[in-house]
Amino acid sequence: MSSEQGARIFDVGYRAYDGPHSAPVWALVTVWKHTLQRVLGLHRSFRHKVLPAIAVLIAFLPAVIFVGITAFLPAARVLNEILPSYGEYTGEITMALALFASLVAPEALCTDRRTGMLDLYLAGPLDVKRYLAAKWAAVAGVMLVMTIGPELFLLVSYTVVNAGPSPREAPLLLLRIVVSGVGVALFYTAVAMGVSSLTTRRAVAAVAIVLVLLVPSIAVGVAVESSGAPDELALLTPSVATEYAFRVFGDSRDPSNGDPPIARLSTGLVVAGLGGWILLGGAVCLLSYRRQGARR
Repeated sequence: MSSEQGARIFDVGYRAYDGPHSAPVWALVTVWKHTLQRVLGLHRSFRHKVLPAIAVLIAFLPAVIFVGITAFLPAARVLNEILPSYGEYTGEITMALALFASLVAPEALCTDRRTGMLDLYLAGPLDVKRYLAAKWAAVAGVMLVMTIGPELFLLVSYTVVNAGPSPREAPLLLLRIVVSGVGVALFYTAVAMGVSSLTTRRAVAAVAIVLVLLVPSIAVGVAVESSGAPDELALLTPSVATEYAFRVFGDSRDPSNGDPPIARLSTGLVVAGLGGWILLGGAVCLLSYRRQGARR
């Protein structure tokens, strides 16, 4: 520098962080919170809130309609002739779950890899397993609101209008609602996260998830009905989630009356099929991210 300007020395060296320190577990909480906000469109423009809101609305709308029907018609007639059972309600909201899984859930994984945020996350106290656990927890949390929330609303509303279960039956029904909701939510979460882990583009993930939810059902349906293929092939279709809900609530179905072939399978096979889908989604997700971590 010239003598006219004078010489100045700036301390630009590295300094130790002297702010508050939190336990490493808070890194998971932070990722979970950020992911939850992202998939719900919170702190983002209005267009990012539309699809999550529509999915949640579709999940709750049938419950609101059914409660309205109960308020104006005799309870006995409503429950026996008009309203679906709790198990059947899962079938009523499959479109909402598929919509969220295909169009919203990919936000949880694809964006971080496309923008390079994944490297920043893994440079801290997080490893691949903890990162994925936080992501899965965020997506599954929204799914649980959509699977358990409407049925809890039905249970409370039916009880208020004296159309609900007896006090002795209520705890068991509540347990069934939770068990059913958790299984179905984990199924759609596994499909969404497993597929999304294979691409950085949300549009590609959305199309792939739709294909995973549609193509097996069509192919297996044709094979079983037309070619005499074994009924066990139905375990490869998303209908295993709906059938799981039927079995949890003890609903009986008759394949001869138009119900799907999966209704002929044992409850053990249905539960095993659902678990297989969830484990497969988790394994695909974990292996995909481990390969990405090895390339870093």
